[in-house]
Amino acid sequence: MIQSIDRDACVGCGRCVERCPLDTLRLDADGKAYIAYPEDCMTCYICELGCPVNAVCVHPLKAVPPEVLPGILEGKGR
Repeated sequence: MIQSIDRDACVGCGRCVERCPLDTLRLDADGKAYIAYPEDCMTCYICELGCPVNAVCVHPLKAVPPEVLPGILEGKGR
C-alpha cells in the first residue's frame, strides 16, 4: 500500500497521478501530489517508479518492485 508522498520533494509534475491505474492519487491546489484514496492502492509501484524525484514511497519493506506493463512508465500504457 502507498505509504507517503514527500511534499517537500514533490515537484508537481503529476506523473504519479496520471499513471495510477486506480486513481488513488490527486494533485492539490498547490500542485503537489497527495494520497486521496489509500485503501484503493493495489501496490503496483507504478507511481513510485515513475516519480522523477523519488517523492513517492509505496512500501518501506519492499524487496524488488514488480515488473510493470511495458510502456506504463513512459506514459504509453494509459
